[in-house]
Amino acid sequence: MNEKPSELIRTLTFAGVIPFVMAPMMKVGWIALPGIAPDTWLWSYAVVIGAFMAGAQWGSALSRPDATSLTGSNLFALAVFALALWGRTPVGVLALAVLFGAQLLLDHRQHRLRLISTGYWQLRCTITPLVCTALVIYAWVAN
Repeated sequence: MNEKPSELIRTLTFAGVIPFVMAPMMKVGWIALPGIAPDTWLWSYAVVIGAFMAGAQWGSALSRPDATSLTGSNLFALAVFALALWGRTPVGVLALAVLFGAQLLLDHRQHRLRLISTGYWQLRCTITPLVCTALVIYAWVAN
């Protein structure tokens, strides 16, 4: 596995943070997108990214089956889906931030098991706090 993510991977990963950063700006009215409410924007994107990350964890665990990773990745996908259905509140957004943090903990396990590279682990350690910060800000402005 490539130790250092390519420039394309790094660029796409950082670009993936943009919708999370835009969400609080939409919530306070700094940005408006025709026909898209901020809550719909945030939750739709969070479901996509939460499932995407869970799928990445599942895929990593397939190379050397790790029951914790396989089970955890499925639980994360279901949890983000459940939050999007029944937790679309400021408290639900905070729960979503906790969920993304928990996914980082599973990535830590996968890094220790050498299921993911050090470079990818470091990238996740940079991106996840940015996403979680944007989510906490969104929950704060949504109150």
